[in-house]
Amino acid sequence: MVLVLLDFDGTITQHDTLSSLITLAIADNDNRTLTQLWADIVDDYVASHQRHAASYAGPPAERRRTLREELAYLESVRGVELRSVAREERGGINTSRVEGEEDGGNGSEGEEVKKGAVVVRRGLGEFLEQQASRGWDVAVVSVNWSGEFIRGVVEAVCEPGQGRETVMRMVANGIGFPDGCVEGPKELGGEPLVSAGDKLRAMKSLRRGWEEDNVVYFGDSTTDLACLVAADLGVVIADDGESKLLKTLKRLGFGVSHVGEARGESKLVWAKDFVEVLQSGVMDRI
Repeated sequence: MVLVLLDFDGTITQHDTLSSLITLAIADNDNRTLTQLWADIVDDYVASHQRHAASYAGPPAERRRTLREELAYLESVRGVELRSVAREERGGINTSRVEGEEDGGNGSEGEEVKKGAVVVRRGLGEFLEQQASRGWDVAVVSVNWSGEFIRGVVEAVCEPGQGRETVMRMVANGIGFPDGCVEGPKELGGEPLVSAGDKLRAMKSLRRGWEEDNVVYFGDSTTDLACLVAADLGVVIADDGESKLLKTLKRLGFGVSHVGEARGESKLVWAKDFVEVLQSGVMDRI
């Protein structure tokens, strides 16, 4: 059996969707204090990453040449991510999203897709349905919050009623009721999913649990790096050949051909969207 595992933000969608999640939460509460708090959290998050990169004891990005060095840096960032999560919890950002989590979503995810606030990659619906028709297991793994939000987006692009059948598992953080604390997925024993290493551990857990023979992984960012190189086939989703992730892979010595030009033995390829993936026939060789 084959496991098809996809990242969400930037892979299934064209852009990060966390701002849409926060906008929905704040709009539901009409809370200007939360608006300012979120702006402060974003500013602090960016500054914290910059400070961490500047003070990192290992080699800087331009001097990291091995996968081991790069993954070590990516795992070192986990503390920055967890501190940001803790600040959201303390500030009450998450409690404003609890009701939607408890209700299993209210359909607003589909509305976000319809009005263009959340834009999915071309060919996603057809791609998901094709893999499901093969009898393959399809799952989504994301450092984003709310598996229900992710499922709502997926269902919006699938045939009516087919979203839950097409994508079997959402591996993402949730929000606990009633305190708004972040709860990680069961694949990580409830620990928050925030890093490249977390995604890899989740992928291994799924593979063991479902007894998969092969894994195909789709991702767009450096948090997907560990999974992409560990999979039997890794597909980088990028708007062009100059994305940050593709440049990182090149720096580390990995050759990544466009999916339309890749040879049969290629384990890493890239594509702009799922239309290109379908047209290439790359999934047929798994």
